[in-house]
Amino acid sequence: MSATTRPARTAPLPPQGGGPNWDWAAPAPTGPSAERPPSTVTTRGEGLGRARRLWSLLPVAALLAASGLGWHRVFGTRDLLPVLAVAVLAPIVLSAALSGALSRKGRTGPLWPSVVLTATAWTGTVWLTMFRDGGPRAIRPALLDAPHAVLTTILPVPGEARLLVLPHAVLWLAAFTSAELALRTRTPLLPALPAVLAFGFPLVLGVDGPGSDYPVVAALAALTALLALVRSRVSPSLRGLALGLPVVLGLTLVASLAGTGLPGMGAAYDPRDAITPPTVRPQSISPLDQVAALMRSGDAKVFTVRTAAETNYRLAVLDTYNGTTWSSTAELVRTGGRVPAEHGVDPGERREVTQRFTVQALPGIWLPAADRPSTVTLPDHTDLSVDPAAGVPATDRTAPPGFTYTAVSQLPVYDVRRLQYAPAADDPELVELPRTDAADQPIPSVASFTKIAAKATEGSSFPYEQAVKLADWLRGSYQFDPRAIPGHTYRGLEFFLTEGKRGTSEQFAASFAVLARTLGLPSRVVVGFRPGTKTGDDTWQVAGKDVLAWPEVEFQGIGWVPFYPTPGTTSQDGTSVAPAGQTKDRKTVDQQITDQPRPSAPPKGAGTTRPTAAAPAAGTPWRIYGPAAALLLVLGYLLYAAWLPWRRRARRRGAADVRQRVLGAWQQIVDRLTEIGLPATGAHTAEEVAALGASRVGGAAGEHLPDLARLVNEVGYGGRTPDPAAADAAWAHCDAIERVVLRTIPRRDRIVRALRLRRG
Repeated sequence: MSATTRPARTAPLPPQGGGPNWDWAAPAPTGPSAERPPSTVTTRGEGLGRARRLWSLLPVAALLAASGLGWHRVFGTRDLLPVLAVAVLAPIVLSAALSGALSRKGRTGPLWPSVVLTATAWTGTVWLTMFRDGGPRAIRPALLDAPHAVLTTILPVPGEARLLVLPHAVLWLAAFTSAELALRTRTPLLPALPAVLAFGFPLVLGVDGPGSDYPVVAALAALTALLALVRSRVSPSLRGLALGLPVVLGLTLVASLAGTGLPGMGAAYDPRDAITPPTVRPQSISPLDQVAALMRSGDAKVFTVRTAAETNYRLAVLDTYNGTTWSSTAELVRTGGRVPAEHGVDPGERREVTQRFTVQALPGIWLPAADRPSTVTLPDHTDLSVDPAAGVPATDRTAPPGFTYTAVSQLPVYDVRRLQYAPAADDPELVELPRTDAADQPIPSVASFTKIAAKATEGSSFPYEQAVKLADWLRGSYQFDPRAIPGHTYRGLEFFLTEGKRGTSEQFAASFAVLARTLGLPSRVVVGFRPGTKTGDDTWQVAGKDVLAWPEVEFQGIGWVPFYPTPGTTSQDGTSVAPAGQTKDRKTVDQQITDQPRPSAPPKGAGTTRPTAAAPAAGTPWRIYGPAAALLLVLGYLLYAAWLPWRRRARRRGAADVRQRVLGAWQQIVDRLTEIGLPATGAHTAEEVAALGASRVGGAAGEHLPDLARLVNEVGYGGRTPDPAAADAAWAHCDAIERVVLRTIPRRDRIVRALRLRRG
């Protein structure tokens, strides 16, 4: 049979770049079998052989590693990585080895030996690596107690064996289950299920932890798609993987954005809200009572600190006053190093300050740090606790000489526009004062304090201005005397304010806090240290004489703001120096506020506007750029999907070779006929395609298809070179058929087909 009458049954077009429906590289079958080839194409990789299953263990291991990294909000990465290395790889290698040893004649061996051996291996591994001192009996109680211990510790928790045993067990079990599913089943996605379920543990336990789970969710989505491709029953070609990559990336992005509704990524239920953590109230001498003793010690060394900033250091916060003494209501909670931020507070711009302390003779359990630290790093095997309300760190015992630790603080940079009209915080407990004695009689000192506070702040209009004027009045009306008699009872403070008029920073800070409470300003007293004496590059020596007490006032939305009512000591030449503890930037801010005209009411919106530098809070760039990137990706995909068919058609119709124009018209027709029922296979002859097209299209366009099919056979297999008129006629038939197809296929189906990015 000649090529011009009946060509061999193969793809009707010669190799010219190819399309998804035609096997251009396949040789044309000959002989009797060429008359009626199978109507279906044999798919490679119908089964999932042992080699494919073993290869699928690689994405399974990557999935489990990504799931294990979800614990980064619960544990430090340094503590977590060794657990991941053992708990992910060991059970996978063990399952693969047992599968090869127990399988016979291509049949998978029994499961129970793997279960017994992996349980034994896990127990032995945990015993040797974590509980060598406690023995195997210590594993079970530690595993049962670990969830409660994690939920009652400020995240990240310490990397202790009794806590790390939890992720070790979860990941080992998930790795064993995933490996067995990968080796024993053919389902593409089933081996990913244990890794996803294992991610649920850190997702729930790490709701309040630092960092974000977005990258983990994205990695899980991408690796799950990769696992599906590797385990697919159709062997993926390089081109198929390349075409599927945009889809995988799109699904990954959607999954990461959808993660905002999951616990740990946005507003979520925190199981810690239902659990009361064990707290410890420190039983020690009030640091305020130690101010006088430390000051009298003079040059006695307390600690050294290496830092690039000159700043004050908090030691303890005292927020309760009973008329006799200021004390702390601190409830210490164990932490792995993070100090949680104050809820609902945004002081504005911040600057990070790192301090490395070396203790020399520090009294009590409190650890000094600049302002409210964000993280504190202690030596190994040292317990760290923190008061979440005040943000002050502490150890379980007095720090010995030579004890070193590092604190990182985010110091607020206060802005005049926010402070000037900021309202006082609504916190009734922090404005309370004892007003009656044991006989339920009014305490005269309270009335005296109220009058003094009103006189000191006369003419002030807003809370912050009241606090500034009160501090200025105390500094201007009283003298600092390091030898003054200590004490801050009602009677002692009243004597200081009305008669003595000399005192240490203890009396100045306590008086300010009491007077501020009579004005309705929430106040507390802080005991700490001034920067000390610089002894080298970024090195400071803090001594007893540097001890300082200062008050703080709480403002709505801004938090606690320190004030410095203690006057500076007089220099040798008789001139006055800056107030004790007050920084230059705060002095400038306070002067700007007090020097400005005082309006009777704050301008509209004053006190609530955030400074420009503080706008990008944590997570904001992702919320802005993430959806924008997703929108651009989707838009780009849609534009490409719309451009690709147009480019393919234009390339075929505008070919320089007339033969390629005819063949391009025929390929375009075949693509259109595939949309209305032509099977997507390269086994049809041109006559069969023309017959189906004539039956489906009908009319003049369908009647001319047989003649066009003969022309295509002559051009493609007979070597005929048609004239340009024949090419134009072929494209005229193509245009007619495309119009019929467009009227036949619903628009939704056409859009779906275009989004598949079929290439020709």
